[in-house]
Amino acid sequence: MSIGVFKLYENKIGGTEKAVENLIDILTKNSLQVRCFSAINAQEIQVREDNRKTYLFQDNTAYEESKLRFYIKYLFFLSAKSKDLELIISTDIATSSLLLLIGFFRYNKNKIICWEHYPFDKNSIFWRKVFKFLLSLNKKAVVVCNSHKEKDKFTFCKRVVIIPNSIKTQKYKRIHQGKETLDLIYIGRIVKDKGVERLINAVINHPSTKKYVLHIVGGGQELEYLKSKYKNNNQIHFHGPSLNTDVFLAKSDVFVSGSYFECFPVTILEAMSYGLPVISMDISGGTSSVISSSGGGFVCQSQIEFQEKLTYFEDNVKRTEHGNAGFLFVNRHYTEEIVSAQWMSLINRANSQEN
Repeated sequence: MSIGVFKLYENKIGGTEKAVENLIDILTKNSLQVRCFSAINAQEIQVREDNRKTYLFQDNTAYEESKLRFYIKYLFFLSAKSKDLELIISTDIATSSLLLLIGFFRYNKNKIICWEHYPFDKNSIFWRKVFKFLLSLNKKAVVVCNSHKEKDKFTFCKRVVIIPNSIKTQKYKRIHQGKETLDLIYIGRIVKDKGVERLINAVINHPSTKKYVLHIVGGGQELEYLKSKYKNNNQIHFHGPSLNTDVFLAKSDVFVSGSYFECFPVTILEAMSYGLPVISMDISGGTSSVISSSGGGFVCQSQIEFQEKLTYFEDNVKRTEHGNAGFLFVNRHYTEEIVSAQWMSLINRANSQEN
């Protein structure tokens, strides 16, 4: 069976990109032919050439110059690349909409899975309306989302399936040791939505005798601005985007996030798999549902509450307790084996449909 995975960006660090890489691994291990197609080469990371991956634009210039021309060219690109595929998996609402439009003119011959990673209500009104309309014309397309909270936003569609992203789990629990300096870690996009600056301020203004160092791993629009603003603060270390985040997680004590909203907190679950307790400021629902279910940390309503939880985790016994709770939660619900079975069941059902 030939499968194409379509997304906006290639060579970019982020939750969607990690989820796509994990899915490609799952499908390949199940002897399926998979190719990945992207609109833009984000160039945040340099990886070796992979003939399974194709992108349209070398950078973001075309999108910035004219969104209309960009989407017209992207539409023709999607049409050409999806023509001979038996199954299409898209990862954002704009790409899904364009593929549904192409499918309409092909009499819905292609089977489409719209795999949404961004909170549906955070998309523009334009794309939400276009997506709803085109989805209503396709009686075979399936929407995949990561949680019940997200599923509730797709009341206009009866074909919605919940499949979480898989997490590469660790074998052993961690026992946290007492330390003079606590290493805090944030991994993710450095953009306004992720609240990195408010996270930095919460750490450097914490009135504690304990020393903290915040390690920030990732790239994005605010990276250079924040590096310049806090260049003389030895509590803040910027490491840039990296594929090898395991090294940072293994050396850290607490995972922290200032994000304003998350659809499905992949990086938080990865941190839990390393036995790290979590403190987050995301009260939108995605993160809080995971943390409340796991006991792996805390979601905070304010900077003061965030700082109180930092003080709480100065105790290595408490870090171990909450870290182990998160570790067990991830291993029960998000292993590759569990998620692989769910994806293969969905793909087999899609494959059995008549054109």
